[in-house]
Amino acid sequence: MITQMLYTSLSRHPRGHSSDYDILQEAMRNNRSGGVTGYLLRDTDRFCQVLEGPQRVLESLYNRIHLDPRHYQIVLRMQREVRERSFLGWSMGYGSLSAEDSAVLERSFAGPPKAVLLAFGRVGRIAGVSGRPRAGASPQIRKRRV
Repeated sequence: MITQMLYTSLSRHPRGHSSDYDILQEAMRNNRSGGVTGYLLRDTDRFCQVLEGPQRVLESLYNRIHLDPRHYQIVLRMQREVRERSFLGWSMGYGSLSAEDSAVLERSFAGPPKAVLLAFGRVGRIAGVSGRPRAGASPQIRKRRV
């Protein structure tokens, strides 16, 4: 079994700031060795990230995220055990959220606990994955504006 986490946070910098690139570079460098895959979504002032990997590794990573000064108000929205990864081969994907997707995710997080599963599904659709990266996608990072 593999652990999946979905969290949201507020960014201290606007989308497109050099700190976004720094976060992605660090993820690419560190996630592969820890067996972590995932996808980072960004709107104008927030992050929404799915991480998947060994539970102990994710717990340590989540604790480091809490100490990272680049974001705050970090909220764990979901943690679950699954049989297989949704972002297999992606040390970290990246996409910018459209206003519509951002609003859908916000409504999902404000709803009942099961609505978070809808948010997770939306993240997967935005990333364009169904268990594996799409043909031609880089296994390390893929930037996408939606």
